[in-house]
Amino acid sequence: MSGVLLASAALCAILAHGGSAMAQESLGGLGVNVNVNESDQLFLEADTVSYDSDAATVTASGGVQIDYGQYKLVARQIVYDQRLRRLVAAGDVELVEPGGNRIYADALDVTDDFGNGFIRALRIETPENTRLAAAEAVREGDSVTTFERGVYTACEACEKNPDRPPLWQVKARRIVWDQQEQVIRYYGARFELFGAPLAYLPYFATPDPTVKRRSGFLAPSYQQSDKTGFGLRVPYYLALSDSYDATVAGTYYSKQGFLGEVEYRQAFENGYFTLQAAGISQNNPEEFDDFWSDGVTFRPDIPPEQRGMVGTTGRFAINENWTFGWDALLQTDPNFSNTYDIANFDEVYRSSEVYLTGLGTQSFFDLRAQKFEVQTQNTFNEEVQPYVLPSLDYEYIAEDTVYGGQVQFNANVTHIRRDDSSPASLLLCEPGNYSDGICSSPEGFPYRTDEFRRNILTGNYSRGTTEASWTREFITNGGLVLTPSGKLRGDVYSADMGVDGFDYGTTYSDLGAYSVDKTGVRGMATAAIEARYPYLIQTQNTSHLIEPIAQLLVRPDAAEAGILPNEDAQTLVFSAANLFSHDKFTGYDRIEGGTRANLGVQYSGTFGTGYFVNAVAGQSFHLAGTNPYAIENLALVGYDSGLETDRSDYVTGLALTVPLGVTLSAQGRFDEEDLDLKRMDVTSTFSAGRVGGSVTYSQIAAQPIYGLPVDRQQVSTSANVRLTDSIRAFGSIGYDIENESIISRSFGVGYADECFSLIAQYQSTDSRYQLTSSESKVMVTLSLRTLVETDFNYNLGD
Repeated sequence: MSGVLLASAALCAILAHGGSAMAQESLGGLGVNVNVNESDQLFLEADTVSYDSDAATVTASGGVQIDYGQYKLVARQIVYDQRLRRLVAAGDVELVEPGGNRIYADALDVTDDFGNGFIRALRIETPENTRLAAAEAVREGDSVTTFERGVYTACEACEKNPDRPPLWQVKARRIVWDQQEQVIRYYGARFELFGAPLAYLPYFATPDPTVKRRSGFLAPSYQQSDKTGFGLRVPYYLALSDSYDATVAGTYYSKQGFLGEVEYRQAFENGYFTLQAAGISQNNPEEFDDFWSDGVTFRPDIPPEQRGMVGTTGRFAINENWTFGWDALLQTDPNFSNTYDIANFDEVYRSSEVYLTGLGTQSFFDLRAQKFEVQTQNTFNEEVQPYVLPSLDYEYIAEDTVYGGQVQFNANVTHIRRDDSSPASLLLCEPGNYSDGICSSPEGFPYRTDEFRRNILTGNYSRGTTEASWTREFITNGGLVLTPSGKLRGDVYSADMGVDGFDYGTTYSDLGAYSVDKTGVRGMATAAIEARYPYLIQTQNTSHLIEPIAQLLVRPDAAEAGILPNEDAQTLVFSAANLFSHDKFTGYDRIEGGTRANLGVQYSGTFGTGYFVNAVAGQSFHLAGTNPYAIENLALVGYDSGLETDRSDYVTGLALTVPLGVTLSAQGRFDEEDLDLKRMDVTSTFSAGRVGGSVTYSQIAAQPIYGLPVDRQQVSTSANVRLTDSIRAFGSIGYDIENESIISRSFGVGYADECFSLIAQYQSTDSRYQLTSSESKVMVTLSLRTLVETDFNYNLGD
C-alpha cells in the first residue's frame, strides 16, 4: 500500500517502547539532544507495510520515510523486531536530527532506544558545515560512538570531482565520540593536505560540535626578533563558566627566557571587563642597549631585568544613552608590552583612560581621564607624555529656534599635568639662517632665544571653556543665501608650567628657559556673516553648480594669545577643508582673534552617469587687529601655515569620481606672492574587477622654522589582486623622493575558503620621520576551521 499511514499496532509498539528514550537521546547519538513530546505521533510513508505476527516484526519497504517529532528517517527498507527491540534500516539511509545533523549510511542496526547499535558506511554532515565519515560505527552505552577508519574535515567536497580529496582532512584509525563528556578522540591520526600526508599524531582530542567552549590547550604560535630570540608561545584556555573564562600562556624566548601571561574575561548583561598580566625575568637585558636613529647611536637606560605589566579593559552600558568604560595599562618600563607583543596592549601609540559618555538626541557628553603612552625604546617619548585629569566635552543643540536660528552650547574642561619635559624641546632656525645642517644667527651663536619651540612644559595647567553660538539662514528671492551667526566664548584658566633651558656657561645660561604662572579669565565674541550665491547650469546630460562664497568674521584680539600653554592646538594644516572654518586652530587652547575675511568659489559638476567633480579654491584675508597666526607663541603654531601674512596662501581642493571605479582627491597650498607650491596631497583609488589599489603623494616645502630645512616628498602605493575566488595577492610601497629611499614595503598572499585560510606577509619600515625604529618581519597566519589557528612572526632585524 502507498501514501501516508498512521502507524499500525506494530509501529505503535515502536512508539511505546522507544518513545521515551527518543525523547531524551538524539537519534544515533550523533547530534544535539532535543526533547520529543511523548504525545507526538509517529507517521510512516512507504510503498508497502507488513506485519509478521509469528516473528513479531514490522517491515516497511519502498521509499520509506518516518517522521517523529523533529526527526526524519528515510531508507529503502525498515524492519522492526519487537522481541529483540531492534530497528534495522537498509539502503540509502538518511537520518535528519533536530539539531540539523544529517546522517547517511548504507545500513543502520540499533536498539529501539538508540542506545546501542551498528552503522555501516557512515557519513555525517553537521549544520556547522563539518563532515565525519567512517567505514563502520558502533554505538555503546547510550553515549559513546566509535568510528573505525574515520575521516574528519570541515571542507566541502569538490562539486566537479567529488572523489578528489578535500583540501585538508584528518584520517584516524579510530575516532571515539563521547557525548556525555562532549569530546571527540582521535587515535592514530594522520593530517593530510590535498590528499598528501603532512603530519602524524598518535592521539589528540577536540570538543564535539555541540560544545561552544572547552578547557584545553590552544594552538601554539611562534615569533622571533634579534633582541628576544626565537619564541614559542603555548596558551591554555580555561572555560570557567558561561559568563567568564581565562587564558594562561607561557612563551619561552631563546635569548630572554620564560614569559608568563594570564588573561581573565567576564561578561555581564550590560558589558564586560578583562584583566591581563604578564611578566619575565630577562636573561640578557643588555640586548636592548642600542637605539639607532639616522646612524647615530643613543643609549637610553637598559630596561630592567624584571619586566612586566598589568592591564585591564571594560565597557558597560548603564542605559541606552550612557556608557562607562576604561582601558588602563601599568608596566615596569615604557615599551614592555610592545616589545613582547602583549595582545590588546602592544600599540606604539595608545592611552590609558577611564571614561563616561552619554549620547542624546540633541546632546553629547564625554568625561575621561587619560595618560598618553608611546611604546618605543626611546624613553624620552614616554616620559614627556602628560596626564589629563580630567577632560570634559559637552555639546547641546537646542530643539527650539531662537529668533529663527539654531542655538548650540559647547563646553570643555581640561586639566593637564606633566612631570617631565625637555629643555627647549626643539631648536629652530629662521628662514635663511640654515646652511649645511648648522643654524647661525647674526650674533654668531648657533641659536637665538626666540627660536625655541616650547611645546613640552612641566607642571599643571587647567582651563574651563564655555561657548554659545547662534546661526540662521536666509534665502533671498534672487537665490542669495545669507547666513549670519554669532558666538560668545569664555575661559577660566590657571597655568603653572615651565621648561628648563640649555646651559652654555655664564653667557648663555638657561638658554631657552621659560615659565608661565598665570590665573585669570579671557573671552571672545564673534559676529559673522556668510554669503553664498549658487548658480545652476543644466544641459541635457550635465549639470554645473557654481557657488561663490564670502565670509566676514569680526572679533577683537585674543587675550593672552600665545602666552598660555598650548596642549591641544599644536597642529595646523591650512587647506581647502578648513578655508571657511570660523576658527582654524585645532583645539581650545588657542583662539583665533581679529577681523578676517574668507573668499572662495566652489564648483560641483555631474557629467552623464557616474561622473562627478567637486572643486574649491580660495584665500583668507586678515583685515584688522593682530594676526593670531603671526604672533610669537610657545609651540610656534601658525608661523609657516600660510595664514601668517595678511593675505594668506591660496588653497585648492579637487575631488573626482568616474564610473570606472576611479576616484581622485587633491589639495594644494600655493604661495600668495609667487604661487610656489607649499603643500600638496593627492590620493587616488581604483577598483576594476579583480584589481584594486591606491596611490598617495605628499609634498611639503621646507620649513626651517620647525627644524625641517629641506623639502619633503613621499609617495605610497598599494594594490591587491584577486587571482581566484580564494586567492588574493596584495602589496604596498612607500618611497621618500627627497632622500631617494624606500621607507616602507609590504607584500603578501592570502588564501581563504570555507575551511582553510593562509596569509603570508612581509613588512619593512625605515622612515627617519617616525619615532619607532626600523624593522623588517615576516608574518604567517594559518587557520583550519574548527580544528586549529596559529601564527608565526619572524623579525628579520632592526
